[in-house]
Amino acid sequence: MFHKKKIVVIGAGSAEFGCVTLLGMMQLQGLHGFELALVDIDKERLEAITALARKMNQKWQADMKITSSADRTEALPGAGYVMLSVAIEREDLWMLDHETALKYDITHFAENGGPAAFVHTCRNLGIILPILQDIEELCPGAVLFDLTNPTQRICTAARSFSKIQTLGVCHQITFGYYLLGLLFRKELGLSFPDNYRFVWTDQGIEDWFTTAYAVMERFEIKAAGINHFTWMLDVRDRNTGEDLYPQIAEKRKQLPPTFEPLSQKIFDIFGIMPVSGDSHLGEYVPYTSDAREKTWHRYDIQFYDMEWGKRKREEGWKLVRDILDDKVGLDSLSFVYSERAEHIIDSIANNRYTYEEALVLPNKGYITNLPRDSIVEVPAIISTDGATGVVVGELPEPIAEFCRRQITINEMTVQAFLKRERKLVYQLFAIDPMIQDPEVAIRLADEYLELNKNYIPEFC
Repeated sequence: MFHKKKIVVIGAGSAEFGCVTLLGMMQLQGLHGFELALVDIDKERLEAITALARKMNQKWQADMKITSSADRTEALPGAGYVMLSVAIEREDLWMLDHETALKYDITHFAENGGPAAFVHTCRNLGIILPILQDIEELCPGAVLFDLTNPTQRICTAARSFSKIQTLGVCHQITFGYYLLGLLFRKELGLSFPDNYRFVWTDQGIEDWFTTAYAVMERFEIKAAGINHFTWMLDVRDRNTGEDLYPQIAEKRKQLPPTFEPLSQKIFDIFGIMPVSGDSHLGEYVPYTSDAREKTWHRYDIQFYDMEWGKRKREEGWKLVRDILDDKVGLDSLSFVYSERAEHIIDSIANNRYTYEEALVLPNKGYITNLPRDSIVEVPAIISTDGATGVVVGELPEPIAEFCRRQITINEMTVQAFLKRERKLVYQLFAIDPMIQDPEVAIRLADEYLELNKNYIPEFC
């Protein structure tokens, strides 16, 4: 299959894209000579990212043809690949979603799972479904990479609504390597305090990725499940092939009790280690959501620090402006783990037959005890034909049951949005494991829809 050597990035006007994904693209030899079309409705930010791209293009001699437009229909014709990263008032609405559920004594991360994921999905689908229509009309053979959360539900909508090959990309598997770093810290020569815990701070993020990189050099995880809710099925030494899983139970006893205590408790109960960390794990299980029981606090779940997120974005923009003003050089950009969409494009374009450890795509028998064609996350082989998942077999049945409930909620969310049926919203809230009272299911659904009436068409 031939894919045109044109990449369109919708939602390009972000400092994170410019400082991470764009940097990765320019340094990948296999993407040199591609056409890169940048799209964003914020013309000022788009202009800055375009200037940064041209500066990078020159430095790394990438020979890319770079264009930009606020109108995606100008950019999409001829595209072989489309990256999608869009959001509406990200931190402010995220916090509103979280606080609204708190009024009903529901404590949750409010992004990918739980009742807030419904409204988060609907806000984004209002933007994304018209984009899917344009892709089908203007570049129907393109591969779409979704970088927008909730990835699981966005990819479910794309599968339901279009024939576009849609792949969800997410870096969360690195948190599994971070966890392995704590488990095998002595063998790897890593040092952590006895009361070490993850926190959303600059140091916390640096610890996460620095540790993950070190562990990835030595160990390999095979994980599967659904996005932000995957499970270590196998852990191997990359050099010897030794199965390390039998050691995890013993080493778990030596973990700092303050480090991801919910993940530790889940492992103790089910004998399988979750990958995503407590914040995301808590989006799919009911144990921490009852504010009256205060289990969220007892397990020390780390809610995303909105002010930190805003500050990091402003710091990113300051760095972009300083580079454009020649106050600092491009070498000041430090590459962190991207979502890896650019690496997958490189593999498809150049038929490299590479292995990706985690990719979100329809289940073609890859996980045998989850519904066929439901959206799952598994390892995948990349070639010129796109992505083919690796068959991992069965998940442990209790874990599969957790996943099946979420898959049903994902499907109902998409159908509720497409049909604008309030009754479907009541039903999907009534089966959500975080909601214990059917009256709360109705009242919270109504309040979310009312609060978001400026972003979501009316539900009848």
